[in-house]
Amino acid sequence: MKKLLLLLFLLPNLLMAQKTYSTKTAKVKFYSHTPAEDIEATNSQVESKLVDKTGALSFVMLIKGFVFENALMQKHFNEKDYMNSPVFPKASFAGKINSIATVNFSKNGTYNVTVNGNLTIKGKTQVVKATGSIQVNNGKLLAKSVFKITLKDFGISVSEDIAEVLEITVTANY
Repeated sequence: MKKLLLLLFLLPNLLMAQKTYSTKTAKVKFYSHTPAEDIEATNSQVESKLVDKTGALSFVMLIKGFVFENALMQKHFNEKDYMNSPVFPKASFAGKINSIATVNFSKNGTYNVTVNGNLTIKGKTQVVKATGSIQVNNGKLLAKSVFKITLKDFGISVSEDIAEVLEITVTANY
């Protein structure tokens, strides 16, 4: 009888157990347009976690993981005057999906979401709000978002060759 009562007590908690989705191959791409040329790079070695019940969402990436078509551009990107990747090797995001209850993780479909959180680049943290979507397909998730950041907010010097605002595209297959 005691075991039955214990099971009845624990059953709601077992049914409400949260699931953490994770990936080590999320992608972060940035793009900027300047009069001289368009600049873009992609980092495909991004770790991310998403907790279904709480909406907690995180991303961590190595700055040196960004790959450019132009090797010289990649070298300049990592130098002291720009990202200073030896001193600031990682960028991260820690936030929460608003209204996570609207996402049905057991039903295929695409769900629009808004995320709020802290984005840290080059040792500076800024609050970021972004819209995106979570696509559920047979228990697998695809999260996408496109948003913009202002480089000066993160202590990144801009010149006439570098745009002040970058468009960031995030894609994560969980």
